[in-house]
Amino acid sequence: MGVKTALYGFKSLMYRSGWLYNAVTRRLYDQDRKFLTIAKLIGNGPQKVLDLPCGTGYLMRFLHPLIEYEGVDLNQRFLKRIRKKELKKRNIKLEKISLIQKDIFDFQDYNGEKLDVIVISDILHHIYPKHKDLINIAKNYTQKIIICEPFAVKPKDINPRDKLFKVIVFFGKFLPISLHRIIDFLFLDNDGINPYHKRSKWCFDFKGIQELYNAMGFNQGYRLLDEYIGIWESTSPPFDQKSTNN
Repeated sequence: MGVKTALYGFKSLMYRSGWLYNAVTRRLYDQDRKFLTIAKLIGNGPQKVLDLPCGTGYLMRFLHPLIEYEGVDLNQRFLKRIRKKELKKRNIKLEKISLIQKDIFDFQDYNGEKLDVIVISDILHHIYPKHKDLINIAKNYTQKIIICEPFAVKPKDINPRDKLFKVIVFFGKFLPISLHRIIDFLFLDNDGINPYHKRSKWCFDFKGIQELYNAMGFNQGYRLLDEYIGIWESTSPPFDQKSTNN
């Protein structure tokens, strides 16, 4: 995938500022409702949850206090914001919090450790065409996967919550591709890791996301505006149990 070689690539303004990232995504999508829904699907009580990638740590605001949380992300600025702002300002008190900067495909660190839930949120369109690989690998390390992905990521498809962003997105539909690439690179979805020519090939509408989830074994789904949540649950022993039997 070449992720590690691009670790220090140029990031857009949105990926350099956790505050701006939250401000933009909250106006495009219903972030509170999304992460509250994911937290409810995780459930209460002691569980080990891996947030992959964790972004700005928004999910932690809604998790039950007994949960052991591990957030993984390559964006050092986001992780720094979680430690300096999210954990202190929000007074988040989970059973255990671990934040790690690393490639989300590096699952070998979890060998022998049972993960109750893996959350994969807002990342598949960034790692296309490797999106199925991430899901298939994750299935080996947990009993449950909760995935959330926007099925509208291009200006012509997005229906923002915020009135100002509705206007911005409306005029964005008429911009030439060359200008859209520049805006994406400098200000929007350029995470410094996955190039535009790959991300722009993501073409799943709502029906396409449903079919993708179903093909990957996700048998429950919840639509939230322009995003879709899917749930997969294993019917076989988790990875650590299988490994100890060898």
